[in-house]
Amino acid sequence: MQAEYILCCDWGTTSFRLRLTNLKAEVIAETHAENGILSHYNSWQSRNDENPEHRFDYYLQYIQSQMGEIPHNLEIDIATLPLVISGMAISSIGMMNLPYENLPFSVASTTGFECRFQQNGAPIILVTGVCSADDLMRGEETQLIGLYHTPELNNVLPDKGIFVLPGTHSKHISVNDKNIISIKTFITGELFHILRGHGTLSKSIAFLQEDRNANPENQSAFIKGIHDSKDGSLLNHLFQVRVNDILNKLNKEQNFYYLSGLLIGSEFDYLKKGNILSATNKLMVCCSSNLISYYTIVLKELGLMEDAIFIAPTLFDKATVVGQLTVYKKYIQTI
Repeated sequence: MQAEYILCCDWGTTSFRLRLTNLKAEVIAETHAENGILSHYNSWQSRNDENPEHRFDYYLQYIQSQMGEIPHNLEIDIATLPLVISGMAISSIGMMNLPYENLPFSVASTTGFECRFQQNGAPIILVTGVCSADDLMRGEETQLIGLYHTPELNNVLPDKGIFVLPGTHSKHISVNDKNIISIKTFITGELFHILRGHGTLSKSIAFLQEDRNANPENQSAFIKGIHDSKDGSLLNHLFQVRVNDILNKLNKEQNFYYLSGLLIGSEFDYLKKGNILSATNKLMVCCSSNLISYYTIVLKELGLMEDAIFIAPTLFDKATVVGQLTVYKKYIQTI
């Protein structure tokens, strides 16, 4: 029997999100936490327990605890609702590791899933990931399914293009005739986090809590990082972060933006050098509102803006829920 509401869990490497939604993909309420899969996996590892069922329950108990953090006025026990989970929760460091779907993969359809049940009988729909011969992803395929099932984007999304989904592991996903045909993963976010928090370079980087990219000096440092990324000498330019500090070329805050520009610029440089983009092979940038200004500058400085389309952040934010809801409806057809 199809439920009127479902719970959608998007559990990534560095963050957790649980949303209560209706069958129109309208989010009723949600909760968010910084407890990503990586930190939860480290906590699980400290228990020295190899039992897969214990491991699954350990992760599920956290999700169940977060259900109580969702504010709502519905006269139902949301713990009894179907739960759809996508992202890194279904991985080698997640609650269980499911096989990947292989490319090519249709975004006009839906991905694979496995169903389990909570003790109260509520179904848990675990969404698989997608892999090629040399790359893979968990969660982004659900977002792409959601984008292609969003009515507002029917006349926006191309049959062919490269979708960029920034994150801890930034994904460049090539789509042709609404089929994912290749994946490129860039560890841009993770490398930035490591370099600013550990090792020698971290001593030359500072960040104020608020976004100060609008500061002209910070923006100039960001652009300098983009330009330095063009020659392909990333390892050499990374050391420039320390040089900038020691020789007083940039202060520590400006270095934060220099490093950001250097890494994001390096991620996109292959598109410029390969003349890959065109009027018939657009770049679809899917990111949150706080990243749009950064990616706009990067694409302008690399001469890629002409062939780029930015998906509205509100629609991209909704895409995960739409994709998870699409999987849920597929599950309903199987019972």
